[in-house]
Amino acid sequence: MKKTLLSLAAILCFTLGSVAQVWIQQGLGFTTASRGVQNISIATNQIAWVSAYDGTGGTTGCQDLSVTVNAGTHWTPHVVNNATGLAFSMLSAVDANTAWAAMYKATGSSAQGVYYTTNGGTTWTHQASALYTNSASFPDWIYFWDANNGTVLGDPISGIFEIYTTTDGGANWTQVPAANIPVAVSGEYGYTSNVCVYGDNIWFGTNKGHIYASTDRGVHWTATIPPNMTGKNTFPAFQNATTGLCMKYISSADTLLLLDKSTDGGVSFTVLPYTSSPFNGDIKYVPGTTSTYFSSGVDYTNQPNRLGDTYSFDGGTSWIVDPNMYGTQVVNSAWLNDSTGWIGGFNTDATDGINKFNSVLAPPTADFYSEDTIITYGGTAHFTNLSLGKPTTFSWTFTGGTPASSTLKNPPAVLYVTPGDWNVKLTVGSDFGTNTLTKIGYIHVWMVGVNDHSKATISMYPNPVTDYININSTVNVKEVEVINLIGQVVLSQSFDSKTITMNTTSLKAGVYNLKVKLQDGVVNKKIVVN
Repeated sequence: MKKTLLSLAAILCFTLGSVAQVWIQQGLGFTTASRGVQNISIATNQIAWVSAYDGTGGTTGCQDLSVTVNAGTHWTPHVVNNATGLAFSMLSAVDANTAWAAMYKATGSSAQGVYYTTNGGTTWTHQASALYTNSASFPDWIYFWDANNGTVLGDPISGIFEIYTTTDGGANWTQVPAANIPVAVSGEYGYTSNVCVYGDNIWFGTNKGHIYASTDRGVHWTATIPPNMTGKNTFPAFQNATTGLCMKYISSADTLLLLDKSTDGGVSFTVLPYTSSPFNGDIKYVPGTTSTYFSSGVDYTNQPNRLGDTYSFDGGTSWIVDPNMYGTQVVNSAWLNDSTGWIGGFNTDATDGINKFNSVLAPPTADFYSEDTIITYGGTAHFTNLSLGKPTTFSWTFTGGTPASSTLKNPPAVLYVTPGDWNVKLTVGSDFGTNTLTKIGYIHVWMVGVNDHSKATISMYPNPVTDYININSTVNVKEVEVINLIGQVVLSQSFDSKTITMNTTSLKAGVYNLKVKLQDGVVNKKIVVN
């Protein structure tokens, strides 16, 4: 039996349409229509590999794959040679040239097991022909950490999952001892590509509700059944060595999708309540994010014809439907980080079949900066947008300024003619949410602007000021006045020295003008009191 949940036929639409600019349609180069994306292996932000399956629901197998070395601008299709009748369980690549594939026998007499290439997929070699030769053998997935270290898993033989590891690129494989693997329950098996890896940690799910976990690249294993998962198809998605989710795969006959969460590496799980719904078919953590998860497929919980993907920025507690892909049939995704990812579906010809993410999968974060935070009335302030998350809309509010608002990413210079402390607010938005930042009293406008009328040079420290300020001048200081933002003299003291120290403990925290009267004129300075 073909133990895969990704062998979905194209049902409502075959192609991933060219939708907005959040997703860019790319062609995998497959000339046979209805090739489904079986799995996506990302090596770098430029290099990715795709294995395909027969999306018509046929049983003749499929050996098509495609490779890009320029972030998907061009994909080069290949075929695994000498593998007629085989189908991909999973493909794992480490660079532009080297990849391994676990392949199972769909029809024909070709030997199933591990195949590998060192020339970018042009030719493949059946590696370790002694693997998966039992009549009950079925390879489920394969994963390589680098060019040497890898693990491949197959269904149980006599109650023990058939697992092999290699430390020399697959030249030699060592079977994991039965004593290191929990005994499978009757009828238990794994699923193609159903594996999650973080560092040396690796997890996979089974059709009986187990989540198997290893902390040493597959040499030793534990198994647990998360709540309400007994006898169900389970899929893990971990964001680090301890924290992750488990999703129950459902069908039209079982419409209650469940999520469980683990904080101990999969040793135990608790039920995770959520709002809205992840889509049922694939779930992935987005590497490098705080807690972003991505799901794709069908929303059987609410309505079977709800197709596309959803995402969660809060570790699975709430899910948001991606409007850019809604109604499009997709089967899986892969992510390198929050700005590099692909989502796979079905092709109509060589020009489609996969979409490249073209944004940042994160809610936008508003931020800005101005060097002109202290100006005299009649002066202007310039603002630089520092917002994160690729926002596409901008709404500025400049209290006390002209213009009072702007929708530009970087607004024009803002004129201030009224003294005071003025707020600046920026709201940014994207397909992934909105965010507002208000900086209170960010722009300080002085009541008067007095030009310096002295050739003397003065220095002062510290600034910001706490209890005292020291002033050094090349000519004698006669008087120092401290003036607040509305022009009131709040502190005044007379001197007759080039070096003075002034007590400021009576001043409230804020921004002040320091008028230093010298024997030959006046110098104005701005100080901040903490």
